[in-house]
Amino acid sequence: MYNSKFLLLVEGGIRINILRILLLTTLILTLSSFVGAADVIHANSTLSIQDAVDSADPGDEILVAPGTYSENIFINKDDLVIKSSGDSGDTTIVADDSSTYVINIQGDNVTIQGLSVSGGLHGIVLENSKDSTLKNNVVYSNLFFGIYLSNSNNITLESNTIYNNTNGINLVFSSGNQISDNKVFNDALGSSTHNIFLNNSHNNKLQRNTVSKGDYGIAMRYSNNNNLTSNNAYANNRGIYLTLTSGKNTLLDNQVNSNLMSGIILDNAGSGNNLINNTVRLNTATGIWLANSSNNNLNINNASENSKGIYLQSSASENTLSGNIVNSNTGSGIVLENAGSNNNLTGNIVDSNVNYGIYLVRSSNNYLLSNNASRNSKGIYIVDSSGNKVSSNILSDTITEGIMLSISNGNTLSRNRAFNNSFGIYLNSSDSNNISSNTVTSSRRFSIGLCAASNGNQIFDNHFNSTYNTRVRNASNDWNKTKTKTKGTSIAGGPYIGGNFWEKPDGTGHSQIYNDTDGDGITDEDGIIKVFTTENVMDYLPLVAVAPPVVPAANFSTNVSSGYAPLTVQFTDLSDDATSRNWDFGDGNNSSEQNPIHSYPIVGSYTVNLTVYNPNGTDSKTAVITVLEEGGNEGNETEILPTANFTVNKTGGYYPLTVLFTDTSQNATGRSWDVDGDGVEDSNETSFAYTYTSRGTYKAKLTAINANGTNIKTTTITVEKKSSGGSSGGGGGGGGGSPESAQNVEVKELSQVFITNDKTIKFNFAKNATCVVYVEFDAKKTAGKTTTIVEQLKNTSTLVSGVPSDEIYKFFNIWVGNSGYATEKNIENPVIGFKVEKAWVQDEKIDQSSITLNRYSNKTWEQLPASLSGEDNKYLYFTAETPGFSSFAITGKASASQEKTATEIQSEDEPDNSEENTGDTGSEAEQETEPEKNMGMPGFEMIYGVAGLLAVFLYKKK
Repeated sequence: MYNSKFLLLVEGGIRINILRILLLTTLILTLSSFVGAADVIHANSTLSIQDAVDSADPGDEILVAPGTYSENIFINKDDLVIKSSGDSGDTTIVADDSSTYVINIQGDNVTIQGLSVSGGLHGIVLENSKDSTLKNNVVYSNLFFGIYLSNSNNITLESNTIYNNTNGINLVFSSGNQISDNKVFNDALGSSTHNIFLNNSHNNKLQRNTVSKGDYGIAMRYSNNNNLTSNNAYANNRGIYLTLTSGKNTLLDNQVNSNLMSGIILDNAGSGNNLINNTVRLNTATGIWLANSSNNNLNINNASENSKGIYLQSSASENTLSGNIVNSNTGSGIVLENAGSNNNLTGNIVDSNVNYGIYLVRSSNNYLLSNNASRNSKGIYIVDSSGNKVSSNILSDTITEGIMLSISNGNTLSRNRAFNNSFGIYLNSSDSNNISSNTVTSSRRFSIGLCAASNGNQIFDNHFNSTYNTRVRNASNDWNKTKTKTKGTSIAGGPYIGGNFWEKPDGTGHSQIYNDTDGDGITDEDGIIKVFTTENVMDYLPLVAVAPPVVPAANFSTNVSSGYAPLTVQFTDLSDDATSRNWDFGDGNNSSEQNPIHSYPIVGSYTVNLTVYNPNGTDSKTAVITVLEEGGNEGNETEILPTANFTVNKTGGYYPLTVLFTDTSQNATGRSWDVDGDGVEDSNETSFAYTYTSRGTYKAKLTAINANGTNIKTTTITVEKKSSGGSSGGGGGGGGGSPESAQNVEVKELSQVFITNDKTIKFNFAKNATCVVYVEFDAKKTAGKTTTIVEQLKNTSTLVSGVPSDEIYKFFNIWVGNSGYATEKNIENPVIGFKVEKAWVQDEKIDQSSITLNRYSNKTWEQLPASLSGEDNKYLYFTAETPGFSSFAITGKASASQEKTATEIQSEDEPDNSEENTGDTGSEAEQETEPEKNMGMPGFEMIYGVAGLLAVFLYKKK
């Protein structure tokens, strides 16, 4: 043993002054008494590792020279470092006695680094050790355990390679350990092998480990509160396995793919395990499998291309499955078989599975809420199960049924949406189920079917819209809530919940052809209810569409949200469907103006409240205005950051979907849009339109920019594929909404009328807020209470391109009912009554006979001749027939005498364009210059200016 505290080497025949040696030695001895520097011990062919350990003191470092050592090493000292002095893998320790460990550590704070360890009963064993580290070692071909921790805590196992041991890393009664970046595998897959095994071990962290070709990739029993993050388990029999009351463990962001049995298994596991954002794909059996395991959470995992996606079995109860993607499995997506109760399946996407999307068999009292099951053989299939609540799910494009109940009683199906399935809903030998408030459209065979053995089901308040709505084999089911009208808003918008809304794509459904003369939402004729009947179905209270009242939606923008006192703020009302408003500026002042300007002279923070009104209700929105005190010294001013904000004219629809994005940010000097979520800028304009050409959910992002920093706002755009067959949407009721940019709407007025077929319908706009006086047409179809909206615009509509050629008086939009109602199929003889200010005619010298209504359709402007119908002191009143309702412009032509006068004035002005006047007309003159007379490139004058300055600089330099 050589102690570096005392050893001085003299090499190369160099003479060293003895005095200097004595002085240096004294200095070293003195410093060593204070510092206590560690020894470095070299193990080699003449000094074994065990001898080095035996002779070492706490704090020493043992450097092991490259080579092969036949030893069994026992370490019962603290604070030692044993590491290879060569490259990783060239220092090998082979057990001298293969019936025991190769290295046994019973000390604390021991580091083993860069060694290859093999040939023992166990490779490296830590017993009752703490704070030790095993790093960059290779541990292989040991009979039982590669690395074994017993009652050892706070151990770090990092970047080791462990292979061809029966068990790779094994923890028993060991907690608080960090196991990261290790590779654990076997060359051949064996039975009862564990790559990483935790037994009665808690609070450990397993991160970024790769485990493969073991019977179990990672396994736990009686082990709690462990964290498994970003591990990769593949080509095992079982990827990750939790059993025997292992609870409150977190599995996050793991890749568990291509295992020969199942990916992640909880079998008789404890409760409170959280499986979050794991990818579990291409496993031969099940992606994620729970058996006899309750109160666990499975959130946003991807379980695809397995045999079964997620499988709950054998009394697995009260588990939550939320936001998982379960697609393209060769069997079924989510399966509950003999599961317990109160499992909650919410918001999962279950798509393109070969058999069932969601399959329950002998599993009762569970919740299936807001899941999307599309393109499966069957959407939701429930067998021999009762008391389940199936609500707000989307079932589409299945080969057979959207929702199927077979030998299942007492279940509730509500608010589901099923479209483009063979049957929307089908009951086979199922009794006493409650089926209400579902929307079933575009079924290829029938909206709803019941076999002869399905009895006592209550089916009410549903919206059916297929060519054939029912195939019912017995008359023993109820198609009404009660025999008398029950208060409550129906699925069709009426004030009573009664029967069902019966619709057909061609417009001939019961609820489409019969009137509602008393306005109660139930079909009647002269007060007598028109009962819906078909084979084995009698609906005593069939519904008709009733438009819901349009309530206002408060919204506004400000040109700034903060600044120095005194601060003047422009407020812009962006509300929808408001007829009046009140601004509370937060400083005791109020206004009823639409777009007021308000000044804040005093420093402070002010909460501004806008409340808007219409006859159907009110709505409010608030924002904070911050008034700052400008600093007197340089650098004391508060930096004002931008506040990102924007509006969209729609947040979803069928592709191709064009969305108008409008920046309403505050304190911004620039912007960057990424509206398709690909990380690439799509525009930097204040307002632009973007077309989505494929289905998906897109995160649209605006980054607002100024000199002090940036701010981001996002929203979600949902683009869907339009189903074949479509839906009429329940007639013409409702407000229909507006695709116009809210910032371009100057004023809006609403009118509501009850539409009955074969009647002349007139929407009067009595408040005279816009240039439209009335809208009139003959109804061919009953639509119930319907809203028509007129929007008078500030500028050209954002929905059109180009403008009519004549002088523009006003731009406006008309929206009648729901989108798709105001067509030739539903209305005829549409007429618009509008008015034009006489002052505009006089000021612009308009030829009164030239006043025309222009309609934008099929990407062109079409002139609609207008007839003068009357006048008063202020307005001329006109009527015009129109093919439909969309965007309009009122135009007129200046009289011929006015055009001549304008020409003559221009001619007389030409000689006066002297040099001294060109400052006011330079831009026009430049536009009139022929291209070949230009200087040839932008900034030509600037180049000459720079050249001139350069010449002056060179002259002065001389």
